[in-house]
Amino acid sequence: MDRLLLILLGILVLFSGITYLLWRVAPRVKLVKYLPALLCLFAGGYYLYSAKTVHVEGFADLANVILAMMFLIGFGSGSVTGLILDFLVPRFKP
Repeated sequence: MDRLLLILLGILVLFSGITYLLWRVAPRVKLVKYLPALLCLFAGGYYLYSAKTVHVEGFADLANVILAMMFLIGFGSGSVTGLILDFLVPRFKP
């Protein structure tokens, strides 16, 4: 369980960092920083769908649920970071 929490924390930091870097590289284009979150949403939805519908022998359903959880954590962290960069950071700039 500790490893899973560390992996999820690493994913959170990774996608927040990617969103921040995209914000620094292309500050004029507001939608670019939401691309990693959008890709994670699509991948998480796909794995969640495949976990519910495809019935394979063994633990494939459980693995798909765990991958969906990881991608949805990436979606959440990227989205929250993008929203913070859009709404809170401009208030603190002089």
